[in-house]
Amino acid sequence: MNKLLLYFRLQYRLFLILVSLTTVPLLLVYLFSPYEWKNLYWFFLTFIFALKVVFYKEAPYKKKISSGVRDMLTREMKRVPSKMEVVNRVEDLVQARDAMLVASAVIVVLMTVIFGKI
Repeated sequence: MNKLLLYFRLQYRLFLILVSLTTVPLLLVYLFSPYEWKNLYWFFLTFIFALKVVFYKEAPYKKKISSGVRDMLTREMKRVPSKMEVVNRVEDLVQARDAMLVASAVIVVLMTVIFGKI
């Protein structure tokens, strides 16, 4: 449970962006569209999967954030972090990003179940 809270704390902006790009439009379509959209949720799930495959590659992201992570940990701990602490936080950030993608996909599926489209 602590790890999940850490993931949300580290990547809450990504989660809000994903929810605003996937769940909110899906909700608006389900509420206000006069047409029946049976499999619209697949579009949003495919969008989330495409984000993971195309834009959120792991290796470039790790290189990009490693220096920022060192600064972030220095501010948090009030001392210079060890190499292992930096590596662990980088791994936490990567896993947090993946967890936010999964969480937004779960919300899309739950929204579809709530509206009875599955």
